[in-house]
Amino acid sequence: MSGPAADAAGRRVPDVTGEPPVDADTEYWMEYRLRDISPQDKLALERFHARLSPDTRYRRYHGAKGDLTRTELTYLTEVDGHEHVALVAEDPQGELHAVARAVADGPGAAELAIVVADDCQHTGVGGALLRSLIERCRREGLEKIILEVQSDNYRALRFFQGLGARQVAHDGGVSTLVIEP
Repeated sequence: MSGPAADAAGRRVPDVTGEPPVDADTEYWMEYRLRDISPQDKLALERFHARLSPDTRYRRYHGAKGDLTRTELTYLTEVDGHEHVALVAEDPQGELHAVARAVADGPGAAELAIVVADDCQHTGVGGALLRSLIERCRREGLEKIILEVQSDNYRALRFFQGLGARQVAHDGGVSTLVIEP
């Protein structure tokens, strides 16, 4: 598999093929390719979001959530890779099955969010994607990853605690957890 296109000086050049970029951070977990999200993922992200059950959407957004708007699709796919990092788990057909992101929230800290397609929950793809994101956050110099989870979402709380998160606050039905990579 080839890496990103580069000019004679070794600088990355824009991808004009419409294909998501492949770079040194691309990993594989079972049949899924774990990679950075890209602007070319807007339609795949829209399809992924449409496949999520109302409960999964509620757990991800902490409230009812309809279709993604154009503005949201732009925000969610056009990330800088430093202050806003987003990774996806993609199958060989190019469909997304999980998305994890970390957005800067003060010096050395980021807020993390993850959503896994209903049919892929409990398969390990979320854990693989989250471990990749945590490692990426480490490389970006983040010392604290903050998660907000609905307090009655016991599966998510156990999941994050299994990855080293510790609960630091509880307010209004939301538990705040911290991972210090």
